[in-house]
Amino acid sequence: MRSARLLVVDDAKFTRDLMVKAVKSEYRQLEVDVAQDGRKAQALLNRSRYDLVLCDWEMPEMSGIELLTWLREQEDCRNRDVAFIMVTSLGDKEYVIEAAEHGVTDYVTKPFNNDQLLNKVTKQFIKQGIVSREEFNEVMKKRDRMLGGGGAANVLTRKQGMSSAAVPTANNGPRKIRGKAMLLHGEHKFPVMLRDLNAQEAVLTLKSDQPLPGLFESVSVGLIGGHGDNQLRMTAKGKVYMLQAQEKRIDAEVVYLGVRLLEQDEKSQQLLSRIIGLLRS
Repeated sequence: MRSARLLVVDDAKFTRDLMVKAVKSEYRQLEVDVAQDGRKAQALLNRSRYDLVLCDWEMPEMSGIELLTWLREQEDCRNRDVAFIMVTSLGDKEYVIEAAEHGVTDYVTKPFNNDQLLNKVTKQFIKQGIVSREEFNEVMKKRDRMLGGGGAANVLTRKQGMSSAAVPTANNGPRKIRGKAMLLHGEHKFPVMLRDLNAQEAVLTLKSDQPLPGLFESVSVGLIGGHGDNQLRMTAKGKVYMLQAQEKRIDAEVVYLGVRLLEQDEKSQQLLSRIIGLLRS
């Protein structure tokens, strides 16, 4: 592991100590600074370079979302694009979406255990090259020996803290929408299956060997409803809020992808409503 620096921000000393102890238990050489609120975190972020920030949402003086918003707007700050993980009890979907819109990198819901936090931290360290694949494999072997297996599957197959028993559907309502769609992100464009759809979000299924977008990444979903002369098409833009393997296995073949659709003009909203109606019929 190459040298790295972490900033932990939380107004509760118990939680700060818990996070520091968790990451230091696995990455002893990691440099860790702490701040009890967003204002103190601002001073540290202006002074030192960090590789990762773990931050609470609800804090006095300056909240986590306010700190994140400020940070992403600082053109001359060397930490502007630092990986930022929100660690909070605000786990409802609207808070996840709000954090995504302000540039959060990942999200951990309180209460959390050490494995849940370490999985998120490890994922970012691998992405940045702080931890090599070989080192990661050794860490997972060690953890599996201690926990009886399953650790590697948690890191590699789950991109958001959802229960593996839950089957994700848009608004968790009846599974009425089925059909085919196209997923577009970056230079990639490929067919996927539509599992559910409403005016706010779409849930897709795709093969795990296809190029997967990341959590909070901007994507577009091509939708088709009807047949022949009655066929309607549109492309809806959105952000990925959920990415989860169908099974808790590293080699799971199917992935659920949740896309929160961005606000649309009135004409696009009407077209989407008509496509949903055609897919329901």
